[in-house]
Amino acid sequence: MVNFSRIHSKADLIGSLNPKAWDAVNPHTPFVFSNAHVDLMVADAVKSVAVAITNKTLSREVMDISKGMAKQASTALSASWEPGDELCPPWPWPFPHPRSWIENFGSEPDPLPWKPVLAAEMVELAHILIRLSGQTTSKESNVALKGVATKLAEIAATTIVKEFENCKTVPRKPFPLRKQGK
Repeated sequence: MVNFSRIHSKADLIGSLNPKAWDAVNPHTPFVFSNAHVDLMVADAVKSVAVAITNKTLSREVMDISKGMAKQASTALSASWEPGDELCPPWPWPFPHPRSWIENFGSEPDPLPWKPVLAAEMVELAHILIRLSGQTTSKESNVALKGVATKLAEIAATTIVKEFENCKTVPRKPFPLRKQGK
């Protein structure tokens, strides 16, 4: 099953770190990140989407886009490297969350009570790719991500109604009845 919360959190982090890349995120914080930093984070989020795509051909295509984006961003990072630059700026601790949140980071959520609908997941992945296409500074990556998102949406559109009809989700079990007097 695709862990959308992790993929969404990467896209949300990019917008939080660079409000110009995603102006709708609040609060806007003055982090010192270059375009290359943001492009590298976008490449990482795109890689997470590639892993989640079940269509092997499209998965490879998205992974290749991610690799190209990472290579371009890495080259830009090293080209602009100056004394005093920090890859990881000094954050106040605990940034920005308390230690309990950090200790629980990465823990898996409880299993969902419904069966996943593959076509719906593909639509969500396509939507994430569209969002990420607006985060990159590369016109080529922007066009490539939108193109792959369109292909994913086309595949999903051909099967989504059938998959929803046949999803085999069952009703949850009712809460146990309490006995009188207890």
